Amino acid sequence: MDSQGSQGSQDSTLTITDENRSEILYFAYGSNLSTEQMRQRCPYSTAVGLGKVTGWRWIINTRGYANIVREEDIDMEGEDDEKGKSRMDEDTEREQEESQVYGMLYLLPVEDEERLDHYEGVPWAYEKLHIDASWVSNRDGIDGGQRVEEELTPVKVLAYVDRQRVTEGRPKEEYVERMERGIEDAVENWGMSEEYADRVMRRFWVDG
Repeated sequence: MDSQGSQGSQDSTLTITDENRSEILYFAYGSNLSTEQMRQRCPYSTAVGLGKVTGWRWIINTRGYANIVREEDIDMEGEDDEKGKSRMDEDTEREQEESQVYGMLYLLPVEDEERLDHYEGVPWAYEKLHIDASWVSNRDGIDGGQRVEEELTPVKVLAYVDRQRVTEGRPKEEYVERMERGIEDAVENWGMSEEYADRVMRRFWVDG
């Protein structure tokens, strides 16, 4: 993370939901968890903390890339009712965990937002949505890599979402490598839970 101007960026973030639109708060849940990758793609962006969105699930979709899907949009058709109920009873804790998506929060200026649109394949691969999130922690609020549990004021964030491909698939090999770099960065430097990464993300490419 480039520390230059970091305090000013964090102060600006608090006014994002007001009328200041010269910068926007971006929620990264895929390979852009890697702050190094984000610096390469969006050189003027600033990583400001760890965020969480609730009521969404993290998946690898049929394109082979990360996506988040609203719970009400998840297709349960074709599953036996009794089997489905039994599985829900057994996996209540996992279901609750999967309905929360953690990601990196970046302060994104207009010129970098345009660059990111290109990288994310807008509008054919992803579309841009503004969704509710919670700012879980910033880097200064992390002690020994442990996530701060007290959530801060809810914020509106920009997220890139594929609403056309909402079923689970297998990740592309090159994408797994980039995801692992992003997970390592988010866990070691920003307090994302390794257990969360194992249960929600790595289940798509780690057997057992």
